[in-house]
Amino acid sequence: MDNNLPEEVEAYLEEMVQRLTDYLKDQLVGVYLFGSASYGAYESGLSDLDVQAIVKDPLDTVEKQAVISRLNQEALPCPATKLEFVVYAQSAVDPASCHPRFELNLNTGLHQPDHISLDPANESSHWFLLDIAMGRELGRNLYGPDKTVAFGTIPRHWALEAIANSLDWHQANELNSVNSVLNACRGWRFIVTGEFSSKLDGAKWAMQQQGCPDIVSRAIAARKTGDELPAAQVMTLYHIVMTANRAELSTDVK
Repeated sequence: MDNNLPEEVEAYLEEMVQRLTDYLKDQLVGVYLFGSASYGAYESGLSDLDVQAIVKDPLDTVEKQAVISRLNQEALPCPATKLEFVVYAQSAVDPASCHPRFELNLNTGLHQPDHISLDPANESSHWFLLDIAMGRELGRNLYGPDKTVAFGTIPRHWALEAIANSLDWHQANELNSVNSVLNACRGWRFIVTGEFSSKLDGAKWAMQQQGCPDIVSRAIAARKTGDELPAAQVMTLYHIVMTANRAELSTDVK
């Protein structure tokens, strides 16, 4: 495990894997830590935990509920801001799918009600695609085969389209949030360099680019205050990122 993580987080992840293996047994293919906690960007009090599991065959409703009841906040308190936990059947992620269909999606934490989704049609698939694309590069194996073996390769064109969809989503739902700006910066970095990173590292990269608007440094400063940001200034950044993305999509071969 990553020594940069607090001891209580490491212990929590170990217990998660134990509970999944105890219940799913041979049905469990692998468990993977994605997100900031997997690549040295975890910050106590700010970061969540993004864990993905793969099972051999689709789960029935009883199995899904059993997994949820073993990992939700009431059963296993999450030491981070929340747990984002997704289970896929093996066939849904290898070979890769442009719209990965999960078995269950659970968000659980101390300061929020559980969000449980068992139907991929109710969720925006671009988030799941981007999580897998980033996780294949930056994630960490907790159990089972290597992440690059368990998850099929995500074509660059799919990632670019998912970034465009994520920008559209933020523009429609939370344009003036810190997360909106940092997500755009991470997308911008991938568009230009082909490299994924944490949101904060994406913002730091963006600040080094010619023409980077001041809203990026303002967003970094507002991470711990949660202040809303001026929508017009955020749109200045979005215009830069969207223009770069459209240019890449026009030349990238599907």
